[in-house]
Amino acid sequence: MMDEFGRFLEATPAITGEAKAAARTRLLEAIREPVPLPPTPQPTPPARRRGPRLAWRLALAASVALAVGAGVITVRGSGEPATAPVAAVRELGDKAARSAETDPYQITSSPGRWLYVKQTIAPLRQEPEPEVDRDRRMTLETWHSLDGKQLALDDGRGRLVTEEYGPGVTAADLARAPVTPEEMIARIGASVDATPVTEFDDADATREERIFLRISQLLGEQPLVADVRAALFRTLPMIQGVSVRQDAIDAAGRHGLAFVFTGAWERFEIIVSAQDYRFLGTYGESVADRTFDLPGGATRTVKAGTPLVWSAHMTAKVVDKAGERP
Repeated sequence: MMDEFGRFLEATPAITGEAKAAARTRLLEAIREPVPLPPTPQPTPPARRRGPRLAWRLALAASVALAVGAGVITVRGSGEPATAPVAAVRELGDKAARSAETDPYQITSSPGRWLYVKQTIAPLRQEPEPEVDRDRRMTLETWHSLDGKQLALDDGRGRLVTEEYGPGVTAADLARAPVTPEEMIARIGASVDATPVTEFDDADATREERIFLRISQLLGEQPLVADVRAALFRTLPMIQGVSVRQDAIDAAGRHGLAFVFTGAWERFEIIVSAQDYRFLGTYGESVADRTFDLPGGATRTVKAGTPLVWSAHMTAKVVDKAGERP
């Protein structure tokens, strides 16, 4: 699989750091960008679009925030999940926030250090198609600079590759007083607004969807202090359209609860433990049929219910340099 990834790196043309961040955030996870959702009918299918090749590459290569799939122990159904009303979203946000506030693990930011993240993910079935494999798992290790601007990972040949990449807002930005849910949504929203929509983005994604995905990315990839993590969990119920899934499953088979956002084309979940409400991972699947243009003139229709990303967040520790394991 990692040799496969190495070939993807060579085959994918260089793009800007902004485009990488935008595409990564869109997925996952990641969860890895995200007001009101379209209230009614299914959107009219747009003209065929170029497939988000970079996003698929990063889904395989860079986890984050945004990976999740559909069933290692239990195969998830393709129908719409049962969700709970807004009151339940606020309750889950508050419980997850209180758990974050009492988390004994403390992050101390210092220049030059990196956050090591280890995830279990469902890999892509076949590049460049976006579907992840429900029946396979791989371990993904990434390193994220504490300034929130760089990502490092193995290129599949034992060589550490570092790229400019980040969520557009740093842990330090979010830790500035006052640290409140209102400030979190304002700062993340400003970052989303300042990120240009590129050909690798889903142009149909609402601002709420992009904010939701950006929070997913931050929770999975950034060295956040306890009060920031708590504020982010309290921010999720403030995003219009967020609901709760009662029995979500991460890529390691752990059961929990999930914050859910359903957009015009995709549904994403941020999964937390049902016992202690810590962050477990992410899941995403398509909710409507959609046709993309692929390289070489081919097309690919992604069917509703296709799993797009599935992850389990296993370890996150601060280390002295990229490539170092705790």
